Amino acid sequence: MKNEKPNEVVVKLSKNAGIENTGGLNVYVVNEGGKIVETAHFKGNDAVLTTSRASLEGKSKVYVAQSLPEGIKGSKKNERTLLKMNAYEAVKNFDGNNLVIYRLPSVIIDPFPFFNCLITGHVNKNFIIDGQSKNLPLCDLRVHICEVETELIWPYIPIYYRRIPDWIIQEIAQKIVNSPPNPIGPVSRTKINLPLRSLTQGNSLQTAAKSPLVKLPENVVTNLMSGSVDLIRQTMIDYHHLLYPYFCYWPIYWPYIYIYDEQTIVTTDCNGHFEMWENTYSEDGPLNIYIWIEANINGQWVTVYNPPVPCNTWWNYNCNTDINITLTDWRLQPCNCGIPGPADAVWFRSIGWGASALHIEQNIANTVIIQGVNMSNVGCSDILGTPISPFGSGLDFKLFCGADIFNAGVTHYRWKHTNIADANLNPIPSGFQVTTIIPGAVTRPYLVKLSATHYETRLATLGAVGTAPDIAYHIPHQNIALETLIPPPDHLLSPTWEDIFFDSAYIDSHALTDGLYRFDLELLRQDAGGHFHVVPVARPTFQVSEANNILNSQDAPNNYLLPQSPLFPANSLSFNVRIDNARCVGKIHDAKLQETGALSGPCGFIKYDNTGQHVDISFEASQPRNFATFSFGIVKGNGTQPTGINPSGYVVSSVGGFTLAGGLFNAEFTVNSLLNGCPGQAAFSENLHVAALATDGSNRLYAFDYHDTATNRDYNYDAYDVNAFALSHT
Repeated sequence: MKNEKPNEVVVKLSKNAGIENTGGLNVYVVNEGGKIVETAHFKGNDAVLTTSRASLEGKSKVYVAQSLPEGIKGSKKNERTLLKMNAYEAVKNFDGNNLVIYRLPSVIIDPFPFFNCLITGHVNKNFIIDGQSKNLPLCDLRVHICEVETELIWPYIPIYYRRIPDWIIQEIAQKIVNSPPNPIGPVSRTKINLPLRSLTQGNSLQTAAKSPLVKLPENVVTNLMSGSVDLIRQTMIDYHHLLYPYFCYWPIYWPYIYIYDEQTIVTTDCNGHFEMWENTYSEDGPLNIYIWIEANINGQWVTVYNPPVPCNTWWNYNCNTDINITLTDWRLQPCNCGIPGPADAVWFRSIGWGASALHIEQNIANTVIIQGVNMSNVGCSDILGTPISPFGSGLDFKLFCGADIFNAGVTHYRWKHTNIADANLNPIPSGFQVTTIIPGAVTRPYLVKLSATHYETRLATLGAVGTAPDIAYHIPHQNIALETLIPPPDHLLSPTWEDIFFDSAYIDSHALTDGLYRFDLELLRQDAGGHFHVVPVARPTFQVSEANNILNSQDAPNNYLLPQSPLFPANSLSFNVRIDNARCVGKIHDAKLQETGALSGPCGFIKYDNTGQHVDISFEASQPRNFATFSFGIVKGNGTQPTGINPSGYVVSSVGGFTLAGGLFNAEFTVNSLLNGCPGQAAFSENLHVAALATDGSNRLYAFDYHDTATNRDYNYDAYDVNAFALSHT
């Protein structure tokens, strides 16, 4: 595809995908939480995703489906909706930055060959982590997909001739009719070689677990007792769906009854997902699928799932039906689909989970136009869909340290903050600026394996090390096997980091005064006396997340480094952050009849003389630095008759018919327009919500967030108010 960008992923439909017109076809990217985070339309046979390959190789999923139905918005744009649409989940096997799809199932389109069957499924294992049971996917397993045929029917195309011996046919018939739940006559019971629980092995669509032993119809029993090999054989063919659970009891006969041919070997992705396309044009009968699985354990491919064939075959497999398999092998560990990260760098991912560096405005002089008003947005993030989101509440700084970072001569790190401007962006002279190291203990969680399925989270303490104010934090080894902070006994329990990123510092911004801060990340070495010294490093050592993909890193731009000149090594990764924990104000004023000055007051009634009189509606919606939006609405009676009064927007200027003056939004309405069909009188409810734009980097800050022990006060960001009034002519 022309003009492809280096980080774009192109989803390509093979020429054999079975579709000629891709006009209504889309690619959907679904994140770990099941939310659709990107939709790309096909142009020809290609659809371009801005989500990078590194991100897609994580826990996100890729689906192909027709366009979402009209009316599907907001939280309904999720994986559940796609599954209801019979969306196709693509296996994430890449060719460079291309994700090639070779076939699409007929539930999405109706390709001309009716003989292509999608065999698909997932492989998981139940783990117990910190006492909680979690069903997690298993990746990088080799799934052997086999086709099963019964020797009760020899091929229609007689490539070979092999029939079950007559004595086997007769002996099986005798055992079936003498087995519970339908024993016949005085014939002695046959010993059962496998316990009954063997019937529940596997997780098949039509296994013995789903098809338990049933009492056979009288004609079936009669035929099996007939002594005629041909009649018994034909009965076993015609009633195989009733008889195969019985075969599970006698593995000695399986080599005579069943054969299976391996069709292919596929690999599970990070979601435990696998698939195979089977051409069934030349099949002699229904498609029967059997699966066995290998895992790479200590460098060797080991069989971890190989259940009995007749009890675990998907008989008459329904194409595009998930074969969900839960493994129990004690050697299998949770799948870590994290990206490797840059080996020789320190990568600042974000504040919280979403506010990456390149989404925080750094230019002190920068302004944006918000509802016709120029506003400074230095230090603000745009992750909430607005460029004026300051930071508040608790802030954690997510960091990745590469395996080779120690080659730069560093062993420790620390974060500092410096207040460089007050809440209204008045600069603080350099001589009065105070730089403070962010203190407090920092830990990095890791998992240890207590048994085959039981895991536990433990913590490696990174610091603080040293004596205040000269403190620092240990840089953890990305290869946990080299980490000296892990106790030796834990190294025997297969420890793994919970994530490649860790919370390298935490600060409660309520402890800071509102204003503009510079945060600095320094890399350090410790001398023989225990003191820490900043180590200047090559500028590419400091990495930040790409603007369009938080899971890709790039060299930090010069304006994120000190010194900013590209001619010198970097002493720190530095960036500006606007802190603003101010609470919003929301207050609805009493409605007022303009001509008489009458207020709705505590009882809410306003008496009018004629319907041409005017009612003033006003409310206050504000935030000290205008970092807020509002929504206001008036509901009449039971709400079935709209008033049309529902302004919303930023708190900075007039909007929605309401004029902002002196801190109040105000509008006037005639009595007649408010009554709007109600005979003479009506009651109204006014509702106001003022929403803060502050974020902690992961979420918008809104309700109860902080309790100030000094004042015993609960701290909220948003503001709400409700009022009511009634109009009456009597």
